[in-house]
Amino acid sequence: MGSLADRTDLTVASISGTADPLTSPADIESSRAELPATTVFTAVQGGIHGYFGDYGAQPGDGTPGVDRGSAQAQIVAASTTFMAAVSESR
Repeated sequence: MGSLADRTDLTVASISGTADPLTSPADIESSRAELPATTVFTAVQGGIHGYFGDYGAQPGDGTPGVDRGSAQAQIVAASTTFMAAVSESR
């Protein structure tokens, strides 16, 4: 996928886990230049890749720093806050 940095018509959220070696915090940081400047970034403290779905442990997923329920609560909160902000702005 190409850069979305110049897409002013997009509202973008990036939600990631701080303990996720598959999409690491360094990967997220390096992707910032490819996303619109208005992108909302949220780090799920202690979250791993497998917590963003319900498909079990993934090879190389890392060691979580938080339980699944707490991580998913952070994911839901970030998602709903983002969606509410988008809805209010339109």
